Amino acid sequence: MAQFSDASKGDAAADAAQLLSRIGYAALALATPSAATLSSRAMFVLFPVGVALLLVAATLDPVAGVGPRLRAVVGSPTVWAATALFAWAALSLLWSPFPVPGAQRLLKIAMTALAATAVVATGRDHMRATDLYLFPIGVLLLMATIFLMWLAKQRGLQADGGSIDAGGIALVMLIFPAMGGLAARGRNGYARTLMLLGLVYVFAIGSGPITIALLAGVAVLSFAVSDQERTMRDVGRAAVALILCAPILLALSPELARLIFRAKLASLGGPSPAIAAAASLVLHDLPRLVTGHGVDTVVRGVEAGLLPTMTPRVALFEVWYELGVIGALAASAGAWFGFRAIGRAAPRLAPYLAATLAVDLTLGFLSEGLAQMTWITLLAIGGIALSAAARSQYRTTRPSAANLARL
Repeated sequence: MAQFSDASKGDAAADAAQLLSRIGYAALALATPSAATLSSRAMFVLFPVGVALLLVAATLDPVAGVGPRLRAVVGSPTVWAATALFAWAALSLLWSPFPVPGAQRLLKIAMTALAATAVVATGRDHMRATDLYLFPIGVLLLMATIFLMWLAKQRGLQADGGSIDAGGIALVMLIFPAMGGLAARGRNGYARTLMLLGLVYVFAIGSGPITIALLAGVAVLSFAVSDQERTMRDVGRAAVALILCAPILLALSPELARLIFRAKLASLGGPSPAIAAAASLVLHDLPRLVTGHGVDTVVRGVEAGLLPTMTPRVALFEVWYELGVIGALAASAGAWFGFRAIGRAAPRLAPYLAATLAVDLTLGFLSEGLAQMTWITLLAIGGIALSAAARSQYRTTRPSAANLARL
């Protein structure tokens, strides 16, 4: 009878874990971004499959230090702010007119966040470059998918261009995490090339919010490279100011329209009717400005005809309308602590962390085509990609991964 030593069993487990890990990263990095363009349902299937494979790989070949990583995450002020926002959203189910759909949405968000946290906490140190490079390759594959979708549309094979916009959102949300992986391995030239290709694609897509989001990321990246600490402080303050001052800006917008354009705000073109609708909805019930109307009220209210069709679907308006001042305070605290924590991250990776967060917040401020679960799922993939980059610092030491865990 054949005898197998403990060493051979350990090698077999390590080999199986490596194979499953490679497939899991391929599902997250290669398949899921392109699926965002082709079918959102496919993306929601591929993400848990990739996460499950990575967790099974971590079970077969466990890594040391999982406990300290989890404690670092739990002790992070950013995580505490996000937890407070989630808890207030859960409490708002008591007065939300749509408690069941709201509870389902919160459950999906919690499961996605916990899955991403588990992958980050159990990830292997000294990430293999072949696994890390899957993320920039996935971005290139996403670009090819967008081009094929555009070509199909030109030939009359697809009448709806919404999927191209969905691909553009995935592109701008994942391009800086992919660039961070290249920079972590010293491939700065490839990172710059990827950014230039991203700019070309985004300008070709022609979506204003997506273009502004990518340009915001590029600007934050440039400033963070030259002065990391000051950039994080200034951008964090700007994010907090925009979140907290949104109702004030809405209240002033009708009067500004009368003074500048001599017309009602709703009669102007572009986003003006949506801004007028937002001003009316947020300010007509001041007590609700504190508590909000309850989670999932905007989406379900528009679908049910309770809210006007011009109601904006941007995340910033949803936070204020659904969760009120308390929710906005928690969201602004999360943005502030996030940028401040990035200021203490590894200098090589911190600019890409900051650019990623700037892109995500800009989309939340401006993009009406941002489906919430798509945004959350892409955030999770970006976090996993940046965590992998932190564990693959080229000729550097390992503490950068610990810094990432504190974000």
